[in-house]
Amino acid sequence: MCSIRFHTLSGLLIFSVFLVSCGTLHIYEDPGKPVFISNEHTAIARDSLVVLSFNIKKSEKIELAIEELKKFQRTTPIDIFLLQEMDEAGVKLIAETFRLNYLYFPIVHYKMRKQDIGNAILAKGTIRKPEKLILPNKKWVNGRKRHATVGEVSSGAGKILVYSVHTETSAMGRRKRMEQFDAILEHAGSQKEYSYIVAGGDFNTLYKKDAGTLIQKFHSAGFHCANDSVVSTSKALFGLIQPKLDYIFVRGFNSVSGGKIDSSEASDHLPVFGVLRDFPAR
Repeated sequence: MCSIRFHTLSGLLIFSVFLVSCGTLHIYEDPGKPVFISNEHTAIARDSLVVLSFNIKKSEKIELAIEELKKFQRTTPIDIFLLQEMDEAGVKLIAETFRLNYLYFPIVHYKMRKQDIGNAILAKGTIRKPEKLILPNKKWVNGRKRHATVGEVSSGAGKILVYSVHTETSAMGRRKRMEQFDAILEHAGSQKEYSYIVAGGDFNTLYKKDAGTLIQKFHSAGFHCANDSVVSTSKALFGLIQPKLDYIFVRGFNSVSGGKIDSSEASDHLPVFGVLRDFPAR
């Protein structure tokens, strides 16, 4: 009798959590909107291209993130930012601070916080062909979906197809998460007009097996990992484990190197970066 009562209470608790979760957020299902895009600045031509990816944890500490990025920029000017867990105000503030163009697609609206969250691309070059690539599968508890913000960036050197990615956590089954990786690669593979592609962000590879599969999939599609030497980019379970969740994958560049910013108080993720050379001539 106790066992039956326990399972009944557990089921009611799970169902209650499901109902509460569903009522606290709204999913933006339309692949074309809402979209926020600005192209006020011109490209700056340099002999290398620096791409940085940073999950800024629901944009909670944007001012602190900006100070950290300013410090990094003193020695390594950034040309393209791939940002995750951003709201519109955070995107605009970073863009204004560093004089960048931006493309931002939110994927979810949190009703209690009155806040949109999504991925952004910020760049020194013009951003065209905006697209919100909604990834397959959704989180069972609240119906949340994940996406990649996709845009064509015209750098001082040429046109580059760019993805700012945030895939699901290990709360979703492994097979479904791997399908999200596949969806990004399938989309990139269909873009035949681009010889130069950058796909970076938070891939939520909590387990080494997932990290290995992710890298293998991208390598098989002709991509290199710019921050391949980085061991960890985040902390989980109160710092007991430090997985590598954040990556920058590139295709078409002959010279690739990168790493991470060693510390951040602005997020539970560390920014990762790639330095790309031998990109298309002007």
